[in-house]
Amino acid sequence: MAVGVVFPSTGQVLQPYVLVWLAGLLFFNLITLNIPDIVSTFRRPKNVAVLSIVKLIIVPLTMYGISYLVYPSLSLAILLLSGISTGLGAPFVVNLVGGNLSLTVGTIIITSFAVPFILPTLVYIFFSAEFSIPILQMIVLLSAALFIPLTLGWLTKKYSPSIAKAVKKASPLASIMFVVLINLGIFSEFAHYFVADSLFVIQTTSLDFALFGAYGLAGFLAIRINNIKGKQERISAFIAMTYINNILIAVFAQQFFGKEAGALAAFYNIPYYFGIFLLKKIIKC
Repeated sequence: MAVGVVFPSTGQVLQPYVLVWLAGLLFFNLITLNIPDIVSTFRRPKNVAVLSIVKLIIVPLTMYGISYLVYPSLSLAILLLSGISTGLGAPFVVNLVGGNLSLTVGTIIITSFAVPFILPTLVYIFFSAEFSIPILQMIVLLSAALFIPLTLGWLTKKYSPSIAKAVKKASPLASIMFVVLINLGIFSEFAHYFVADSLFVIQTTSLDFALFGAYGLAGFLAIRINNIKGKQERISAFIAMTYINNILIAVFAQQFFGKEAGALAAFYNIPYYFGIFLLKKIIKC
């Protein structure tokens, strides 16, 4: 993040390939996922369904209502960030801190296919504005960044177990490298705010920390609502709420509503990674 801010020209070279880095990150983290586990998750879809409803409907409506009363000028940006799907980087977090990987990936799949219909509808209802996430572009994104790495991981494990074992062993270091590349590309886009408007950066980042906490609370409420059992499943419910597709919404928000709306989504990466250290510490305790 720091290098992207201090040397934005370096990050801007990498920025067009953020999707490639994300796909690489997923390949190294989904290599541990077994296809039968995904099938089993959808055969008993209650947990995935509850998490998806909370993520795409309850959370954005609640956060919009609060922001409209407290900070109306940011209510659109907060609605966009709150209503986006579970992130494609969530499997990386599950593998780092523990959790049920198939439940997390199941939630990613459902929320990613549903968000192009739900989020634009919410924005239109509350802001009377036309906002659409192109469905074809969303399908391409999912195919490139989720289904292709998932398929490659399955084929690698089936036809070359030795390579799969080597990939799994290299996963921690490779994942960090891909995370660095992603953040270089993203933060180079917003580097000028750190120099020209540091107060905006502080305020936006503070709000992102508050939103991270609110999304985490929603995860715990989803656990209580659905009476989710098992430590790994509870961790995955928390991750499904807090580790979101903020990079995707940063791109769309900037495209349709300007850079300030995109900045809230981009700076969410700061609590995003800080939360990993916090989760690891809490789980160890």
